Amino acid sequence: MTAKILIFLFSGLFLFSYGQKKKKKHVDLLAEYHSFKDGELRKDFSPTPLNKRIAAFPFSKATKVKIISYNLNLKRSTANSYVTPPPPSKTKEDSIRLAKYYDSIKKNTKFELREAIEQSIFAGIQESRTLTLSEISELTDVIYNTCDKYYFKSVSSSGCFFPRNAILFYDEDDKIFAYFEICFECSGIESSPRNILDPFKTCEYLYPDLQKFFKSKGLTTEYEEKK
Repeated sequence: MTAKILIFLFSGLFLFSYGQKKKKKHVDLLAEYHSFKDGELRKDFSPTPLNKRIAAFPFSKATKVKIISYNLNLKRSTANSYVTPPPPSKTKEDSIRLAKYYDSIKKNTKFELREAIEQSIFAGIQESRTLTLSEISELTDVIYNTCDKYYFKSVSSSGCFFPRNAILFYDEDDKIFAYFEICFECSGIESSPRNILDPFKTCEYLYPDLQKFFKSKGLTTEYEEKK
């Protein structure tokens, strides 16, 4: 009987001690997690390989990927702003002034990518480049591996959005089926269809690397005042 009681007591003490160790380990893990600050490099980071990157939509469906620039000579503050009525047209000089007036309106009209795709009118695109396979590899590495290097509890956007660049995805019929619009000045990205990218893929660290990629391919990414 005494032996059974001792065995029971030792078993109880063992279970209690084991439970305390487990509990302590759990608390330590939580403490370790909360010790990380937003933007710290992850020690366990492992980059997504190329085969998985190009298997993600929209790259998985694309037969061609193109990067473009537009609205480069247009200030955000003047885009689609109110314009005064046109001058009267009676004399030859008036006609010249009227032509200049409509030309100034045209120059200050914001290029809307969505409307351009719907109407198949792309005259507003100022720069473009069709990417090679190696360049697509570079681009997907930036998009899918940049933000994963860091710890984040949340991401936020600036609120302003005036895109001057985009990534276009073409299907086998040479039609644009998806795109990313990018505003490097505001650090913002929007997609069609919506929400293609996980919000944590669009952290603040994405934009410098993505802008560097665009510039390395010869594209302008910011407002350029015409001389």
